Amino acid sequence: MANKVVSNTGPLIHLTEINLIKALDVFQEICIPDEVKNELIRNKINLPKKVKVTHLKPQFKDVATILVNKFSLDLGEAQAIALALQERADYFLTDDLDARTVANIHNVEAHGTIGIVLRAFRENLINKETTIKKVNELYTQSSLFITQDLVNQAIKSIKEFKQ
Repeated sequence: MANKVVSNTGPLIHLTEINLIKALDVFQEICIPDEVKNELIRNKINLPKKVKVTHLKPQFKDVATILVNKFSLDLGEAQAIALALQERADYFLTDDLDARTVANIHNVEAHGTIGIVLRAFRENLINKETTIKKVNELYTQSSLFITQDLVNQAIKSIKEFKQ
């Protein structure tokens, strides 16, 4: 189990949309910065109990500003990456390709919503049938933009996984 992760808004919205917020139980601690909290409120998403708001220290607020200006990230993504650096997080949760790229530049390992669902399956939080159903729902019922090929690839790995 990863001890500490930082999330941006996307995975929290997408897991809420498919009613699978319990998949976050694979993580011991989930932190979000202030701007991600504000984005969740604007999207009418209740803050999951497991998620805590962590304020950026002044020097990491500066890091977030630099990330916005240098890489054209939105403020929530930039603050989340800065928070992952500040907290020395094990993972950064995001579905945004640009945010993943910037996180990787800064040696922060990024994982998306599908990865969270697959991990919940591997750690026996959800069964095979539910996992396949939820991966399909990410494609058909959530605002996450993913391709059918990615869905098919995820389902193939679920079916091949030996528990």
